[in-house]
Amino acid sequence: MFPTLTPRSRHLLVPMLLLGFVLAGCRGITQSGGSEAVQTNSPVQFVVVVVMKLHSFDNLFGTFPGVNGIAPGEPGFSQKDAAGNTVTPFLLTSTVEANQLHGFGNYVTEWDNGKMDQFALVNGDNAMGHFDNSVGNFGILWNYANQFALADNYFDSSQGPAQSDVMFLISASDNNTPGTVFPHYGPCNTSSSTAPYTFMNVGDQLTQKGIDWGWFHEQYGNCGNYVSQENPFQFFTTTQNSSHLADTDLFFQRMQQGTMPPVSFVQPAPGHSMHPGSGDEQLGVTFLDQLIKQAQASPEWPHMAIIVLWDEGIGQWDHVPPPVVGGQQLGSRVPMMVISPFAKTHYISHVQMDHVSVLRFIQWNWGLASLNPRNAVGGNTIELRDMFTF
Repeated sequence: MFPTLTPRSRHLLVPMLLLGFVLAGCRGITQSGGSEAVQTNSPVQFVVVVVMKLHSFDNLFGTFPGVNGIAPGEPGFSQKDAAGNTVTPFLLTSTVEANQLHGFGNYVTEWDNGKMDQFALVNGDNAMGHFDNSVGNFGILWNYANQFALADNYFDSSQGPAQSDVMFLISASDNNTPGTVFPHYGPCNTSSSTAPYTFMNVGDQLTQKGIDWGWFHEQYGNCGNYVSQENPFQFFTTTQNSSHLADTDLFFQRMQQGTMPPVSFVQPAPGHSMHPGSGDEQLGVTFLDQLIKQAQASPEWPHMAIIVLWDEGIGQWDHVPPPVVGGQQLGSRVPMMVISPFAKTHYISHVQMDHVSVLRFIQWNWGLASLNPRNAVGGNTIELRDMFTF
């Protein structure tokens, strides 16, 4: 659902933004937004985390000016494919890509103990392809990255597939299951072999503090289009099938009405998530572009931060060896952007981050505790703040 900007909403946008900047001059803003009054530690009263899918950093932004990007001599710049042919990075010309192998074992092979040189062996020559702003509508992504803040040292939190990645985003833990698992609870789960998760997640924390939140999943419950393992809250006894899980239609409706929750996660369906193998990836760029434009026209925009991340790298080459954090090997580097009136402009953050950094920013902003030792790595260092002006 893409509600359009009306002439009136465009006319009102500028004065709303000016008012917002005036009001946001100090920290510690009290908000309601459907919740009891809660003090925030920054002028950001609304965080929207948009989870796009399956692109490495080098694949989308490897030639973006100023980033740690694609260059001869970097790890894995020259690789051998399964036929023994030498493959080097090249510009892709189509926005329709095939799905690629992206299981735990595939990632470990491609990583090759930090050599980053087995991507072509596992997934063929196209694993070395990349985009730039001349391909399809991908220039829209580059425009947002240029206008706001882009991170070039941001990693997937595990070497596992999607459900492991988003689990770290909300709980700093994948329950020690980096492989493919399915939620115990419905709707639309394909297996009930996974036991219910009972440890805490950030949704539990927000609820306990009286702060509204939501995971808005396109095609939620529409089996065949809805991918249940991509919704991490469906794994937990406390949050499965709750009023906090809904379709993206409700998210856009609440954003238009000025009633959106302080914390929102948005997961597009495969056709809009840029997932290779799920159609033309330009549709995902359009989805993201429309979401951002509608947010900018909404009453909450003056106090909003949109965090756009890609959950995992799907076996596309990235040259930066992922570090170890809290005793755990991180996965490949993936893109992340902050789009906000408070984002630094034309800025590239080189601070090391991963999906848990987004969780920590939410917890810091609303005064929530760490959930576990992995969540607490870094202590009081809130990495995401490097991308903001406050």
